[in-house]
Amino acid sequence: MKRLFFIFSILAVAGGMWRCTSNKAEEVKLRVHIIGDSTMADYVENTTRTRGWGEMLQEFFTPDVKVINYARGGRSSRSFYKEGRWQWVLDSIQTGDYVLIQFAHNDEKEDGKDGADDRGTAPWTTYKSYLERYVDESRALGATPVFVTPIIRRYFTEDGTISPKGCHDLSTFPDDSTLNYVRVMKRVARDKQVQVVDMTALTKQYAEALGAEKTIKCIYVPTDGTHTQATGAACYARLAVEGLIDQGILSDYLRADIPLVLNPTALHYHTLFAGERGVVCFDLAGINLAPEAGELTLEAPQGMLLADSPDGEPMPKLSFPYEEGKLWNKCFYLHYTPTESGTVEEEVIIRWGKESRRLPVYAEVQEVVERTPLKLTPTEYTLRELVEKPQGVTREGGVWEAEIDEVQKRYVELIIPRAEQTRLLRNISFSIEGEVAFRVACAYGKDFYPRTDLGEEQQAVKGVRKISYPIDVTIHAGQQLHIRLFPWSTTESRNLHFKLSDWQIDGVTLQ
Repeated sequence: MKRLFFIFSILAVAGGMWRCTSNKAEEVKLRVHIIGDSTMADYVENTTRTRGWGEMLQEFFTPDVKVINYARGGRSSRSFYKEGRWQWVLDSIQTGDYVLIQFAHNDEKEDGKDGADDRGTAPWTTYKSYLERYVDESRALGATPVFVTPIIRRYFTEDGTISPKGCHDLSTFPDDSTLNYVRVMKRVARDKQVQVVDMTALTKQYAEALGAEKTIKCIYVPTDGTHTQATGAACYARLAVEGLIDQGILSDYLRADIPLVLNPTALHYHTLFAGERGVVCFDLAGINLAPEAGELTLEAPQGMLLADSPDGEPMPKLSFPYEEGKLWNKCFYLHYTPTESGTVEEEVIIRWGKESRRLPVYAEVQEVVERTPLKLTPTEYTLRELVEKPQGVTREGGVWEAEIDEVQKRYVELIIPRAEQTRLLRNISFSIEGEVAFRVACAYGKDFYPRTDLGEEQQAVKGVRKISYPIDVTIHAGQQLHIRLFPWSTTESRNLHFKLSDWQIDGVTLQ
């Protein structure tokens, strides 16, 4: 097979070619750790339209900087710390590193009060104290903390401006800072001499300039006013970068004028089996293309095909017109069915105007002697912070708060037992009844880390629906796979129950 010795990097420019390369340990000069909630977090590209601005940030740095994103949905300044996620950051920090800190969305959960589930925080006491801890403990290890105030929620008023609540001020009266989380972060920044990027103000100005209609089409996920789509996340990441540069923070390592953002910056099929189809996907957000109007073209490597939707017809080449230097919210799917074993190193080529960029593609292909169709129909599951009633599964105590994301400790879990042969899981399906939002994820270990998100419904839907998600997970002999469904309610309820049935996992057993 053709081998292209192309190391992944970000934005190394050579002769008009935008290249992507990796952060090898010996090349990294400094690391940037980012902590926060779902508006900043990483997502699995083929499971949801939601993207966090933190997962786009690496693209704006030079190749000698490594961005490590610890942000996770549903976390507040307190729950992120108490769950042990902050300890993972402390264990990784080295002298000279930076830590970007953004919290508030979930701190507001109890309307300015401390919550029993560790998420809601009172702004001037608990929230403030945890921000101070992040600063002190980062500095104790020789790292530089930087505050980033939270991005706005898309809460437009009749006059076309973002409301105070959309700017994380829950106070009842103007000029009352009692429940103003942004004001608290700025106060801690002043007291502790921490630099702060006012992303609340930057995103407020940006969203108001676009207007309510365009922000819902181009920036935010249509189903809510909190989470961003790919281009929105890329545009907000650029605002953060501009804020850092304006204050001289990491400015020698940053570029705000990049033409497009890819996520991820390299495609990894990992292990494929000859004759078995593999699909990986990636986001492309054109944010500063030149010329301002034109056509952007993607070319698949030989033997691979591209589609612009999960069910789209795969083709060797795709082209899209763009205007105003932007190509909004495009997600592409690269299909590959290898015919022989070996190491694959290829590239997707992206062209616009006189510019081009290469997206590396990697795979390790193994031969298969024998394939046997596999169908698993698990019927047993365990519950955490949930109970089963005649009406269905509900929360312990029966009370559901209105939430915008998962709770890590509340889930339904299936366990796929160990086997003696390698199994390639292709698809998982089940039926769910009940007005509940949810996310489905899997992981190999009991600690459920690292995990892979398989799919989600961020808005509750009435009635019974059949859910089906691709998995593309390999379980080697002796491994055990854990699958969890994390439910939450988008409204307060004492009568919410849901039922799960007809679990089925399809794949093949390989020898």
